[in-house]
Amino acid sequence: MRLTLGSRGLGRYARRRPRLFATATIGACLGLVVVSAIGSQKTYGATNKAPKLPPLPVCAFGFSSKYAPSAREKVPYTLSFAICKSVKLSLVEVRPAAVTKIEVLKKPQPTRWVHGSPVWVEHVSWRSYFTRDLRLTFANGLHTGQKVKQKFIFSAPGYRPDVEVVTQTVYNP
Repeated sequence: MRLTLGSRGLGRYARRRPRLFATATIGACLGLVVVSAIGSQKTYGATNKAPKLPPLPVCAFGFSSKYAPSAREKVPYTLSFAICKSVKLSLVEVRPAAVTKIEVLKKPQPTRWVHGSPVWVEHVSWRSYFTRDLRLTFANGLHTGQKVKQKFIFSAPGYRPDVEVVTQTVYNP
């Protein structure tokens, strides 16, 4: 028995293919239109977007010492800052891995300690210039030329937090 392909053999479904393609294309486009219409609806009420807050007005900032940091040393530092508006300020000093201990030498003592870092929360007047005396104990494994980043986070209700970063280079004699 020999099969012969006539004119209808290969093209048997030739007329159905354009209709099938057109139906699939229309279905896909209609699906995209429905999905994009659902995605572009306006939402009223709670949204994911955070409100645009003004930056915290930190007018002056300083973190200094008479001595350079070195391994196994306790180095005294003076943190000084001024705020341009009266706010309820929260100041957090983030202890880096290269610092093993932070001690507050004079008043005011921190409100609380978080993971070995001091946190001060107080009402701050814009007319005052604040200072904090600290002593940092540096880790044993520091090498000459290594960078230590000290981070301070200022925050207040109604303002965007301000992060001040001080980079110090380790000196080992």
